[in-house]
Amino acid sequence: MKVKIIDTAYGGYGVSKDENGKIIFAAHSVEGDILDITITKESKKFSYASINKIIEASKYRIEPKCIYSGICGGCLFSHIDYNKQLDIKKNIVLNAIRNIDFKKDIKIIFNENFNYRLRVNMIAHNGKIGFYKFKSNDFVNVEECVILKESLFEKIKYFVSENNITGSIYAIENNNNEAFAFIEVNKKINIKSFEKYFKGITIKYNKNIKSYGNETILYKTKYGNVPIGHKTFFQSNLYLLDNFQDEVLKYIKDDDKNIIELYSGSGFFTSALLNKLKNTNYKLISSEINKDSVIIANKNGFNIKNEDSLETLKNINYNIDFLFADPPREGMDKKVIENIIRIKPKKIIYVSCDPMTFARDINLLKDYYELYDLNIIDMFAYTYHIELISCLILK
Repeated sequence: MKVKIIDTAYGGYGVSKDENGKIIFAAHSVEGDILDITITKESKKFSYASINKIIEASKYRIEPKCIYSGICGGCLFSHIDYNKQLDIKKNIVLNAIRNIDFKKDIKIIFNENFNYRLRVNMIAHNGKIGFYKFKSNDFVNVEECVILKESLFEKIKYFVSENNITGSIYAIENNNNEAFAFIEVNKKINIKSFEKYFKGITIKYNKNIKSYGNETILYKTKYGNVPIGHKTFFQSNLYLLDNFQDEVLKYIKDDDKNIIELYSGSGFFTSALLNKLKNTNYKLISSEINKDSVIIANKNGFNIKNEDSLETLKNINYNIDFLFADPPREGMDKKVIENIIRIKPKKIIYVSCDPMTFARDINLLKDYYELYDLNIIDMFAYTYHIELISCLILK
């Protein structure tokens, strides 16, 4: 079937229509492509397709730097000109917030360098490392990864090879080239020397978990050190971490005294908030439900409460100047939003990694808050993932 790609959907799929107007999604395509496709999956409202042949390439199509582009399931935008990637993400966000009154332009903060990722989930198979093919459980061995920090890739590669590992591996590296890893193996192994690769490592086999070396490493940010553990979340783009903190802090004013931080993690934004507020008379309450994150954060002096965001808000009975929230991909629970409306903070800074759940939550707040500012920070270049920084003002 011959089609022309007319748009890009969230999830990285190019969009076309058949002769009856039915939507067709095709991965690894871009607006302007004319393709020969085969329908691979069909429903009443839309279909999915694979590309047989590029009949005419779009002006936005480039030669990918990654030799595994179109095979590995990772960088679905690696064949698209970077400026067009940014336009696609902006249009996806505008479409998501189409029912919200926002007239300003969306600023995009970006750095198009490769090798930006400082953490990764990989698959290991008989001493080789790689990823799954797109929408499949088929293993793709890779000898390089153009978006991953090179030193981290090398550590994973040689450690897995030396120990002939089969399983999954999560690894993260700080800006002092210290790395930490969590590995789940499908057969019992005797770990050879790990110290030349990782400061700390945890091995899980069945229900048995054993750790070696350090339990945490520190990432030095512009506003202080943030601890990292294998059970804690950390941001991914080493080139944009300082920008990320700066973009949040710019909304704090001198008269913001009572502040709440929800979904604190191990303190990436907490460190910035504390640094910004250190010479002022402030009251900051930070909370995080993940116990492991709270333990390592508080060892670093952050004083984060180990409680659910809803519990934090239920205990607030005074005026709040500034509420900061960085929830997981699923966004904020409806009851959390109800309590935000109850306490009516003067200002909300909402960081989101999913435009759809962001739009859903802002729609619930829009009767009480104006969406004053909205920015994209491109933490995931060459992928379809989108990170947002927003500011809402009480009406």
